[in-house]
Amino acid sequence: MRAMAALREFLWRQWPSLMLAALLAALVSECLLGPGGPKDLLVLRRAYARLEAKRERLQAQNAKLETNVQNLRSNDRFIERLIRRELGYTRPDELVYKFVPSAPNRAGR
Repeated sequence: MRAMAALREFLWRQWPSLMLAALLAALVSECLLGPGGPKDLLVLRRAYARLEAKRERLQAQNAKLETNVQNLRSNDRFIERLIRRELGYTRPDELVYKFVPSAPNRAGR
């Protein structure tokens, strides 16, 4: 009975501290496990890294396309090469040779 009275007296004196400790434990667990915690931070960092890589690829592609646009606007030789390559055009005095790729060597026959 004496132990019960001592426990009751301890709890009566310490209840504000115990309540604050419980509240602190709840807040800490919410910060660590809830939304916006470390797990979400890692997911967001991975997504950010993927987006940065994609942005760099798109910037490189954009620079290449910008160069092609500049060449199309101002470089006649570039346009001529492009027409020859893409459309197969030739000049009237040119002779075009087309080679058929040879079959791979079959060893052991």
